[in-house]
Amino acid sequence: MKLINILTTIFLATMLGACAHHDNVRTADNGEHYIKLASDTKEAAGEEAIKQSDHFCSEQDKKAYVINESIEYVGSMPEEQYLTTVNVAKALRNAGGAMWGFGGGKVDDAGAALALGGGVAADSMGQPYELEMSFTCR
Repeated sequence: MKLINILTTIFLATMLGACAHHDNVRTADNGEHYIKLASDTKEAAGEEAIKQSDHFCSEQDKKAYVINESIEYVGSMPEEQYLTTVNVAKALRNAGGAMWGFGGGKVDDAGAALALGGGVAADSMGQPYELEMSFTCR
């Protein structure tokens, strides 16, 4: 029952986060719109920018076309060190989650601590990738 409550909470949090539409879009009179956002990975930044530009243009029954895009790492530690640290934290979170969910009462407390600790460590790394993208709707 505990696992069902946790999964329900995660599902609801994900669904609420999916409701964000195009908060980072800045419009311009000349039709060239602009997005600037931060993310924890290059891939997530790109996906979010495309999602927001697509949503913005779809409200006008148009399609988004990217004009220019740049992603820059602006973190306080070297990028390679950041990627290694985040990957280790995510691996700990995933291993702990498996122990927590499938531990059968033997290691589920240790798994919970590992999963939560890994999640906190990954989240504490911030969002060191900054994306800037310009697009137009046609």
